[in-house]
Amino acid sequence: MTAFPIFFSRSPWLLSSAQIEAELKVLLSLCVRWSTGPELEQVRIVPLARVLNKEFAQYDVASLAVLYLCHMVHVGGQFVVAKGPPTPIVRQPNRSESRLPMASLISWLDASTEENSKMRELVKLFGTPETTDDLGMGQLRDAISNSLFPGTSVLHLGARYMLLVPWAYLTAQRGTSRPDDLRKRSEESERQLIGRLKELGEDSYIGRDAGRNVRQLPSAAYWSALRRYGIVNPETDRSAVAQLMCADTPTPEEGENAYHIWNQSLPKPPEGFPQSEENGLALSHDEARWLQERILTTCPGTMLAHVVGSEASPERRLWAPWLDPACRSAEGDPAQWLKDAESFSFIHNGATILYQHLVAELSRETFTSSGDTLEPTEKLLKAWEDQRGSKRDLLAGWDVDDYLSRAKVLNHSINNNTADFARAMLAAALSPSKLIDNTDFRAAVEIREKLMKKSNSRFRNERRLRAWQPPTQVASLSFRWAQVRRNVLDIHAGLALEGQSHA
Repeated sequence: MTAFPIFFSRSPWLLSSAQIEAELKVLLSLCVRWSTGPELEQVRIVPLARVLNKEFAQYDVASLAVLYLCHMVHVGGQFVVAKGPPTPIVRQPNRSESRLPMASLISWLDASTEENSKMRELVKLFGTPETTDDLGMGQLRDAISNSLFPGTSVLHLGARYMLLVPWAYLTAQRGTSRPDDLRKRSEESERQLIGRLKELGEDSYIGRDAGRNVRQLPSAAYWSALRRYGIVNPETDRSAVAQLMCADTPTPEEGENAYHIWNQSLPKPPEGFPQSEENGLALSHDEARWLQERILTTCPGTMLAHVVGSEASPERRLWAPWLDPACRSAEGDPAQWLKDAESFSFIHNGATILYQHLVAELSRETFTSSGDTLEPTEKLLKAWEDQRGSKRDLLAGWDVDDYLSRAKVLNHSINNNTADFARAMLAAALSPSKLIDNTDFRAAVEIREKLMKKSNSRFRNERRLRAWQPPTQVASLSFRWAQVRRNVLDIHAGLALEGQSHA
């Protein structure tokens, strides 16, 4: 069973059936930004009271843009959204259970590493202004991100984690051949690392705020990168790595490592890791060279390989890759994807701002407002229009159909509606009329939002409209550049330390 995260403000056992039903509908509607698949048909919701009464209620919640027809199940006191047939799995709680409060949680049951990582990343995206995806264009965004910078994630906070995570597993294996012990030891090692990084004075690291109680460990954030760059066997799932490391393998003696799972050239961890770690997230020259070689070997012909292998480092002050000379010097496929990125980011930003303005117009018409609801979005539209002249040549020379063809090769679930709306965004940006005056595109934006959100569309759902607030900014897509730039700068800083290594 594959499960996706559900958030409760309180334990479901402490809520009435009506509260459960209302909370589920609101919480699922928040998932509109999870547009990673084709338009969803329906989501089946089974609140607790109706499960126990063997009654089922269906709500059209297409804003939960997961890839499957889903249903709510109640298993062992946990609510999850599960892939599978519409018949729910029900367990009748006993009396003692019903009197006990249960901790609210976010849970993923029996999901693969890739699915877990994706869900965690989507949760992180909720707090990132640029990733608001009211118009459901996330598939096209991710096609660019993954082509330019494979293996990267908005969860990344430094390149050295790609060594620290393997070291946590390898040092944890010493003295045990039991998978359960190895899992517990490696997790404890990762949690101890959080404290050690704090002691070393690192500014930005996983667990900085939550400390050792952080839910998302570094291994969860970096596992896809470890597989993509051949640091761990690409076929090894995080949930199975402890089992594989212990299977048919004698317990390693002190100083030996299970390199049948991990890359055999992986730099060895320092003695006493993680307590003995002294370098934090700073790479030595040898470590940086090794990571550079991994990326160059596994990601040839990508922008990531180009900037990692370049003598010129990215500039910290530049927010987008197409502004950075280190990226602009690329040729071939990386240069083409960079042009796609700049073009798509601009037209997507215009469409998103227009959508916000249309909602502002509707909000003013529907509700009495003491302030000027339209002023914030009018300013954003004007700022976008002021840039349009400088982008006209770029957009006029952009072959959107070629881009869409390449994107569909990478993601077969990109449908015709999504492709057509991308074409409409480009046509509107090239039109002589302003976005605000383009009646055809205004209608296209409203139709697209209704298609993606269905009953949760702000054009249909007064509750969602009432909860809307005028944005002060609508950030343009940058395709994980902030995280990529940090990783690249970490590697380049280590390469500059030639002749030095960490003991």
